[in-house]
Amino acid sequence: MPHWFFTGYSDDKNNLPLVERFHKDVEQQVGQMLGNAVPGSGFVDFRDIRPGERWEDRIIASGVCTAQAMLALYSPSYFQSHWCAHEWTVFNARLNRRAGLGESPFLVGVLWQAIGLKVPEPAAAYQYVRLGASTKYEQRGLMSIVPRGEGQIHQEYEDLVHEVAKLLVEAHSAALAPIRVEDIATLRPEFGAESSLPIDYVLAYADRDNDRDWGRWAYSQLHHGHGVDVLPAECFGRAPAELLRTSLLRARRLVVLLSRDSLTGPCLHRRVLEEIYADPDLKPDLPRLVPVFIDDIPPEEVPTGLPQDGAAALYDIPDPMSQREILLTAVNAPVRAPTAVRKAAPAYPAGAVSPFESRLVDKLSVASSLIDPDVRSIWFEATGFGVAEEPKSNLPTRPWLLAVVRIARKLPDGYERLALALKAVGSELEAIELRKLIDDRDA
Repeated sequence: MPHWFFTGYSDDKNNLPLVERFHKDVEQQVGQMLGNAVPGSGFVDFRDIRPGERWEDRIIASGVCTAQAMLALYSPSYFQSHWCAHEWTVFNARLNRRAGLGESPFLVGVLWQAIGLKVPEPAAAYQYVRLGASTKYEQRGLMSIVPRGEGQIHQEYEDLVHEVAKLLVEAHSAALAPIRVEDIATLRPEFGAESSLPIDYVLAYADRDNDRDWGRWAYSQLHHGHGVDVLPAECFGRAPAELLRTSLLRARRLVVLLSRDSLTGPCLHRRVLEEIYADPDLKPDLPRLVPVFIDDIPPEEVPTGLPQDGAAALYDIPDPMSQREILLTAVNAPVRAPTAVRKAAPAYPAGAVSPFESRLVDKLSVASSLIDPDVRSIWFEATGFGVAEEPKSNLPTRPWLLAVVRIARKLPDGYERLALALKAVGSELEAIELRKLIDDRDA
């Protein structure tokens, strides 16, 4: 017996009692409107899946493939959930196949959490249930008016339950045809992490403690003013390489956080990344794949094809501001088109910055005392270089430091002066690290 309706949601476990209360109230109202002669019930995953069942298969087979209607609880989490995206896409495929059913409201959207909600374009084609702009429901969402325990029932809540039930009964009468499980195998989600919708950043990281902490931090740095989709670890269980290909093609940047754990785990395994870098069809897009090292990975363990020179590294950098600058610089760097033919490296130009000097700049860039332009000027004076040679103060930190390093190379003890000056302005730990780099080079 097909269910009257299927309730799709994504929320914190603490709010599940509120989801259950709303589902039950709507279910009861639908039953009263249909009458005792019409058997059936609503479907919700945490109530209708028995121990031992594969919940993914049960949701698809007995939920969205056959239910007469879908009740979607819209929230920011709903549109970020890859499972909600799959459910919505399957049900939408059924709607696209309907014939002679008119415009019956089979997909009923409800504002579960209105604050921070952005409805993606595919879902925006369906009008959600409205109660009026001045209502608490439309301003904050249904979650704010669902009765807690035996508390007072808000009139808005009763009105909404009645309106939703009426729409679901209308859909039940229209009898939407089911869809076979075999026919949904190739469907691509129309929103969420696995969709093909254009987005600023797609972020991928392993589902392990340290990697997860780095991933949440990276998301917090990237999402301000930008769209960011996070690839859930469970997505990689199906076709990880294909998932990364799709992400690379749809996103302005695909940001991959790499650690020794991630390269041996199921998500960002070394062979998956090597497959991506070896794909000739992706060659024009690979410059938009930004690897970020969150762990010290030995060169022999780095995936073949992944560029190591100049790759962003966030580990062993104690200054959060420097970590943020490194990440944002990496993801916003201009994309250079790859050359068709690899040519021999040209001779090193006398006026350019050498790899050693570039490493010097890397060390200097993370010195907290050099972020402040005024302190930078004091540091430059402490080097003993000519005052007239000081670079322009309006330059960004890294170009400014590159100019200083080029001045240092002219003097026999120029590099040592950089370290001594750091110590003079109070950056003793950074001075020790810089001196170690200089001594290793001279050894």
